[in-house]
Amino acid sequence: MDNQLESKIKETLENVKPWQRVPTSLEGVFLIKAPTRGDQESIMVEINPLNEFGRPIKRRGIFIQQKIQLERFLDVMEKPRLMEFLETLDSMAGSDPGKDKVGTLEI
Repeated sequence: MDNQLESKIKETLENVKPWQRVPTSLEGVFLIKAPTRGDQESIMVEINPLNEFGRPIKRRGIFIQQKIQLERFLDVMEKPRLMEFLETLDSMAGSDPGKDKVGTLEI
């Protein structure tokens, strides 16, 4: 364990409110201080990639508390069939000819 990193994390968490998103030097990775339970502090990492304007792409990203959780997410995300599934959904969403289009409102 990196004691210097641990000290930085503890110092940062002293100055933030619960659920506050703290950016890190890893783009799209945020430190989150969750509300304490009794005397135990809960710390999470939020993974939420940034868009072209430097803002998170989703309102809430993926919250991870333990390394094993990240490993399991990565196992699922690396499956080739997942990419095929999402490509199919993308094509269905973009080419539905029966979908009603909303016209321009004339004022």
